[in-house]
Amino acid sequence: MEFFRSGCAVGNGAALNIQIGWVPDRVEIYDATDGNSVTVCYPRTLVIPFSGGGTNVIVVGEKITGVTSGATAIVKAILVYEGTWAAGNIAGFFVANREDVVGTFQSENIIGETASASDDATVTVQGANLGYDSDTEVAAVTSAATQALGYSGAAATAAQGFTIGATLAEEAKLLRWSAWRDDR
Repeated sequence: MEFFRSGCAVGNGAALNIQIGWVPDRVEIYDATDGNSVTVCYPRTLVIPFSGGGTNVIVVGEKITGVTSGATAIVKAILVYEGTWAAGNIAGFFVANREDVVGTFQSENIIGETASASDDATVTVQGANLGYDSDTEVAAVTSAATQALGYSGAAATAAQGFTIGATLAEEAKLLRWSAWRDDR
């Protein structure tokens, strides 16, 4: 099933929560006042870099837990760029949907739910698959203030959606936004 919503917001120099009932896979925000900037973000996806640890294999669908933070995530994908689990030197990225992450991972050891260990892998601070800003030049969108972030909201109110960062929500600017999600 595909979802699409679009709308307008007026920047106030602070982060703006846009409630649409679901966390989008992709958001485009256009500065309609000046017409000079389009920001594209991927707020639903969180990327958690990891490196070697133990030899227990973590698999897609497994819940990982930060040993220090207690943060948890259900792994949607594992992107490996070197090493192996068997050798204990694997490195890559865990990918998770924002609504499947509870808490915030620190630079810490993590454990999977299928084996009892204290170090199945070592993660660095969780990041997001942030996106990009298309101006007169292409510039990386690297901070919460300059992007759209997904949020899960409260289950009772279904107030899911995304947040337009404070820098992007420039004072008195008309912002046109479009949000997509594909659950196929």
